[in-house]
Amino acid sequence: MKEKIRKHINGLFTEAPKTRKAMELKEEMIQNTIEKYEDLVSEGYQEADALQNVIDSIGDVTELFEDLKDKSLFTLPEKDRKKKAGMTAAAVGMYIFAGAVFVACRVINDMYFYMGSEMGMLGFALAAVLCIPPTCMLVYAAHMYPVYNKKEESLVEVYKEAAHASSQEKAVKRSISLIIWMVTLLVYFLLSFFTMRWELTWLMIFVGGCAQAILNLVFSLRHDS
Repeated sequence: MKEKIRKHINGLFTEAPKTRKAMELKEEMIQNTIEKYEDLVSEGYQEADALQNVIDSIGDVTELFEDLKDKSLFTLPEKDRKKKAGMTAAAVGMYIFAGAVFVACRVINDMYFYMGSEMGMLGFALAAVLCIPPTCMLVYAAHMYPVYNKKEESLVEVYKEAAHASSQEKAVKRSISLIIWMVTLLVYFLLSFFTMRWELTWLMIFVGGCAQAILNLVFSLRHDS
């Protein structure tokens, strides 16, 4: 029966794109179908009935063929992609602007030293406040992918749902990584200009690296759970 399942799914993928992604999907579907068949048999179903059940549950795999040609299985519409790109660029620009505001305040403070450290503190506070909007923009951009709703209980729909969730997770991870490194660089320059201890503030790069490592670990544990 396993060979029949493999032969049937190989036939379904005859017109599929000749790509590594298509081959991986085919093997995954074969394995999942065989496992489902074995579960049904262990529950007492006749082999012929179990075979027919799992074949009927596969669905129309041709719906996946066009997506398998693309680098990303699920992408945003053109309008939303442009919006996301614009928001990301604006957020990066706002981070840079926040850093420039702080530097400008420090320069003014150094030129007019009689103002003491008040101007420097004001610049630090303004830079921190200016970092809030771009951070919110990046978080919003990462969650622009719509939730995928399965049309039916079939292997094709299960795969499409899983692929959609994976694409969304990758987008969220990229956005969080961008936030980590933009904030790391901003804090590095803020502390450097504020304390003038450049020989110590470069250690912020290690802090950013640790934050990135923790992020990778969190996403890895989510996959393992």
